[in-house]
Amino acid sequence: MSKLKLFIIAILSLSLMSCAFGQAKLPEKTNAAYVWNKVTNSAAYPQGYNFPVFVANEKMVAFHHESVWNSADGINWTKTDLPSVKRDAYEARYVQFNNAVYALGQNQGNYLTGIRFGSTIRRTTDFKTWETLAKKSELPNRVFYGSIIFGGKIWLMGGYDGKNYYNDIWNSADGVRWTRVAEHAAWSPRNVGIIEFKNRMWIFGGGVIDGDKEINPNSGKEVWSSEDGVNWTQEKMKTEQSGGGTPIVFDNKLWFVGANRGDGSFGNAVLVSDDGVTWQAQSAPWSPRGAVAVWTFGGKLFMTGGKYSYMKNGEPIFVYSNDVWAMSKKTE
Repeated sequence: MSKLKLFIIAILSLSLMSCAFGQAKLPEKTNAAYVWNKVTNSAAYPQGYNFPVFVANEKMVAFHHESVWNSADGINWTKTDLPSVKRDAYEARYVQFNNAVYALGQNQGNYLTGIRFGSTIRRTTDFKTWETLAKKSELPNRVFYGSIIFGGKIWLMGGYDGKNYYNDIWNSADGVRWTRVAEHAAWSPRNVGIIEFKNRMWIFGGGVIDGDKEINPNSGKEVWSSEDGVNWTQEKMKTEQSGGGTPIVFDNKLWFVGANRGDGSFGNAVLVSDDGVTWQAQSAPWSPRGAVAVWTFGGKLFMTGGKYSYMKNGEPIFVYSNDVWAMSKKTE
């Protein structure tokens, strides 16, 4: 495969990990109410990006592509016996649901060579072994879909099946049996990033794979929210925002960490909002990157991993990270 194609795949998986929206770039500010501290310069797991970290059994659990690691403090990480199921952007999707982590799907290939879908559903409750709930399930054949836990169910919406983009919505109470609750949502077909905030589902931006024909040229600027997953309201942004990042709720605010790619570049900024509509950009002390892992633990917002790329002499240069940072609210 050519270097150009490899570069496209890498950027694709990076950009779809996070939500992205908007056009105009806001000046970055430092919020005196919060402070970032480096927890460790290099965690025990390999440098990487586009992997989640969950909190379970009073530990942080990093579902890295190469292996699964856990830590009680963010400094000391121990490799577990649990093997990784998702080794690339296409293979599976991890979700934390009912005190367990589920691995949805078992796909092969990519959008350039073709995707071979598998609907295997696995679950781990002890974080030592995987239990196969179904070798074949009703999981829709999709990649780059939005997934969220809401109202006691796993939700799946939008995404791409190798040929077409979708705006349908599905949910499941067990990960095996799926019900389509809406054939066409109010928003256009797209690859979706979604998060729950203030008892609503929020979609920020989204679109098609770079180079594909646009279905809705404005999709990257759009923000939609829903209280039931079926009926959606398009929100009017009070501030036109740039970039995106990995979304997380912390201190009753919505944050995008690793805000980047609004103008094709990477940044070391975060975006923060009290309502999902009005946003402020803030600087951060860690290096520029995207597709980071974020989670909350012990009253702090943690960040690790990520990827940065630039061109040198016509060749893409990739920079990966495995440092760990934590942001906390300053005390009086």
